[in-house]
Amino acid sequence: MESSGGGTAPHHFVCPISLQPMQDPVTAPTGISYDRRAIERWLADGHATCPVTGRPLALADLTPNHTLRRLILSWEPASTTVAPAAAPSSELHDDPGLAAIVAKVMSPDSCPADDVLREAAAMASLSGFARRCMVRAGVLTRVLRLFASCGKKSSQEAMMPTLDACLGLVDALDVSADEIRRLVVDNLALVDALTHVLVTLDSGSLSDGDVATREHAVRLLESVTEAADAALLDRLRPELFRAVTAVLRDRTTASPGATRAALRALLNACGSGKNRALVAEAGAAHEAIELELASWPSSPGGSSRRVTELVMALLARLCACAEGRAAVAAHPAGIAVVAKRVLRVSAAADACAVRVLVAVCGRAASPEVVREMARVGAVGKLCCVLQADCDPDVKETARAVLRMHSGVWCGSPCVSAYLLSRYL
Repeated sequence: MESSGGGTAPHHFVCPISLQPMQDPVTAPTGISYDRRAIERWLADGHATCPVTGRPLALADLTPNHTLRRLILSWEPASTTVAPAAAPSSELHDDPGLAAIVAKVMSPDSCPADDVLREAAAMASLSGFARRCMVRAGVLTRVLRLFASCGKKSSQEAMMPTLDACLGLVDALDVSADEIRRLVVDNLALVDALTHVLVTLDSGSLSDGDVATREHAVRLLESVTEAADAALLDRLRPELFRAVTAVLRDRTTASPGATRAALRALLNACGSGKNRALVAEAGAAHEAIELELASWPSSPGGSSRRVTELVMALLARLCACAEGRAAVAAHPAGIAVVAKRVLRVSAAADACAVRVLVAVCGRAASPEVVREMARVGAVGKLCCVLQADCDPDVKETARAVLRMHSGVWCGSPCVSAYLLSRYL
């Protein structure tokens, strides 16, 4: 199959239905990927099975494949002249209701009413075709600009319904960080508006609507921090980190999706050295450990496994600064929780957990922290890492800290001197 520029597309980039390179790939539970528009038309025609495998398939079973989409975009040679996507006007022509909503949102004469934004969000959440048409028509750009401008106004409390409606529509459009990257560059107004929403919602009890708004805001912040450059990340404010940390603390109303988005947003923000200290001071290390304690003693599985990986990655990044190391060491169960997860979750979690233990028990570690490493079994876990089929770099990191404090640990009743000496 050839692209519009004459190059042959790899077979896994080609939709099995349209036989063309996919523009918006989605994956079915069967593992087969299709172009969203093609598979939605297939299902709309009355079919209820996967075209390739024949197994039952519903629209709700489809999952956006952002990784495949990025691969397809990177495959297109720079010299290739890609055929333009179908003009939004021609696509909208097939659905007068959708066309009317898009026209109201995009009207240059006035800002769209909150009800119009909510109606557009409802339509986008129900139809992938409507969602893609809206993005191509510029709805995302329009709504993000409206959101940022509302965040600038002095009467921000009065603007909260509009901010809420904007967030709902942006969330329904389900765009990736790559798609909003150009809209985020040096866009401090967007970050300020998100900060205002999250800080406002952190200041009192939350209704069901407020919980949904906060989740939408955190999910958008995740995409913004992923797409932002270092200059914009350095301008994030401490109150934003405190508000996002509050999402981790709220294990009653915050959904698993909101928790994961909050962890990713903090992890992305910690790409800036300045932010690591601010995130640690906001209590993120403490709350991340508490989040893991909530699932102890069970081993993580499914979505909780991903949460554990994110927690360990965040702690590892925070431990690159003194404030982060102090926060992990100060938590009564901090070292124990990290040690508990070593060799029980995934290779990614192992690498991060070992980095945390090594950072906390480095050359500047207090004698009490060194003794606690032995008491809670962290030393034994590091010895197990040397025996396990782990990454060589992870093993070498573990061996370095074991050698550093072997004199203390060899005399501890909590550590097997034979085991320690055997692998050093």
